[in-house]
Amino acid sequence: MDALFAYTKYNSPIHRTPAWIKLLVLLATPVTVYLTPVRICISLMAVFILLALVSRMGFSRFLRDLRPIVVYCMMIAMIDVLSWLFFNRERDIVTQTGILMMLRLVCATEAASVFFRTTGTYEIGRTLRAMERAVTFGHTRYAVSGMFTLFLSFLPQIFQTWSGIDAAYRSRGGKRGIRKVLALLPVLITISMKKAETTRLSLLARD
Repeated sequence: MDALFAYTKYNSPIHRTPAWIKLLVLLATPVTVYLTPVRICISLMAVFILLALVSRMGFSRFLRDLRPIVVYCMMIAMIDVLSWLFFNRERDIVTQTGILMMLRLVCATEAASVFFRTTGTYEIGRTLRAMERAVTFGHTRYAVSGMFTLFLSFLPQIFQTWSGIDAAYRSRGGKRGIRKVLALLPVLITISMKKAETTRLSLLARD
């Protein structure tokens, strides 16, 4: 089982789509779903599901990428339920605002899944450097594009690290639940910081 949001190699039309188009869609999706009615959000969710199927990235992978937001959706629903229990029982148990917020989270995560599953880190970096070069008319050291590339590539690395330490934890008979989170979270933070430091040193060595 590969990590969440990991690049999936395939020669689909979505993979061949220029990275700058997919990047613009990724950045525009959160803004769009927060400024438009719920029907637009639902329509975009259907579009990303269709893109996931066309890209042949694997629909099971697409659904797995949505797992990180399950906790946030549960928290939103829990807040609505507690508010209904203790403050106002005349309204719906789960409010329309809460439902819309959950739909927005799902839609934005779907966009991220399609982007990272169909766009490699090298392609992202090359596109960002080209955009920075165009904006600065060639007078650039690619500092902004370099930092943004690292930012975009760090998310899949975190999930890849988590998959590795989770597999090691389960192979040793570790149990699920809050105990697992408390045991693995410090390890995840430590390994991620070491990877970030290694990347920083590599960049300094290139200067």
